[in-house]
Amino acid sequence: MELKVKKEFIVIMEFISRGRQNVHPAAGQPSGKRGGFMGRLMRIEIFTVILGSALLLAAVALYLGFSGGVGSESKKINDKQYQAVFLNNGQVYFGKIKGLNNKFVDLTNVFYIENNASSASTTQSQSTNYTLRKLGTTELHSPEDEMIINREQVTFWENLKDTSQVVTKIKEYYQNPSSNTQTNTPSTQNQNTTSPQNTSQ
Repeated sequence: MELKVKKEFIVIMEFISRGRQNVHPAAGQPSGKRGGFMGRLMRIEIFTVILGSALLLAAVALYLGFSGGVGSESKKINDKQYQAVFLNNGQVYFGKIKGLNNKFVDLTNVFYIENNASSASTTQSQSTNYTLRKLGTTELHSPEDEMIINREQVTFWENLKDTSQVVTKIKEYYQNPSSNTQTNTPSTQNQNTTSPQNTSQ
């Protein structure tokens, strides 16, 4: 009889012990809530860092797109040589590029070529003299020897060799500033013209 009572007592104690074990996680439930909140907070912080990094990289890429290319282009300028700047209207200016960006080109010691065409009606031929002029020497409005060119008007620019005919003429001008024009060898082109015929009856 005592053995049976002891067994029942042991069974009851095990039941109570199991009940306490099942109740224990409920007591730890607030800690689980805090863990979930901290996890969400951590995810928000990570997302904020990733978003900030992405925006920073986009800003750097945008800056390099607008200015980085120009900076690398500026390194191509040989300040010991003259440059030729070609515009989209066909005009060419020669001089020293002192600065350029995505807005303008700053050109000094400016020269440009002027076409002097003369024709004779008796021979029906045309002769063209290419004259290199110094900016500010013959213009009515007397500009200073510097030109700010809109970058949108520039097709391309080049460094000129010292053996260039234009550079040779520029050096000749500075040796004799009183002579403000330098004329290249004229080129003559014959033109065969005929009178238009009246085809109307």
